[in-house]
Amino acid sequence: MSRVRVALVTVLAGAAALTACSSSSSDEPDPASGGDKPVSSPAPKPITKNLSQAHLTQALLGDGETLHGYTVHDSKSTTEGQYCNERDDDSIPKGWVRGSDVDYEYNGSTLNMASLYICLFDTAEDAHSAYTAWKGHETNKQQKPEQPVGDENTLVINPGASEDSVDGYVRSGRVNIRVQIDGATGGDPSGAQTMLSATLKRLQQLQEGKPATVTAADEQAGARQ
Repeated sequence: MSRVRVALVTVLAGAAALTACSSSSSDEPDPASGGDKPVSSPAPKPITKNLSQAHLTQALLGDGETLHGYTVHDSKSTTEGQYCNERDDDSIPKGWVRGSDVDYEYNGSTLNMASLYICLFDTAEDAHSAYTAWKGHETNKQQKPEQPVGDENTLVINPGASEDSVDGYVRSGRVNIRVQIDGATGGDPSGAQTMLSATLKRLQQLQEGKPATVTAADEQAGARQ
């Protein structure tokens, strides 16, 4: 076989190997997301570590870190297990480990408040099960965020009998995040999405051993780009 032919065979073999590697690294469905192909995200790393109570509390957005006009009401709190379940179920969901939460006043008033919850579970499967229950069954009010967040994400516009309110839910690996903004939204879900995204990125920073520095303003600036 001539040198030219040998070189050609070598190049073709290398190309075939690269194609095989590319195929094997394509997106696979998340086993905990019901088989759907995972959505891409600017910060795709799922939360897989057993984060401490201090980590969950640090990930919560504080004064100057959350949406404009909102300030922390009282203080950040440790979440009891039942608050990581759906509204009408006061049992502790399977696999629940720990959680943290915080409430916010709007322009110094408790009339239009917001809240943020983070719940950690033993496995991604446990988190998926709790996420599915948490977001509720008002499928006619549910929509996907404009920019995907985490492994699973849902916004619920005016849940229940509310008006101008938004609930947002995200699962990332073993963690679920919920945002509730009561009133003052005009049905605009962008604020809830911003809080969800910022909180998840703070969790990812902490998982990597870094301080939680991402703010809602950072996420809003990124969305405008």
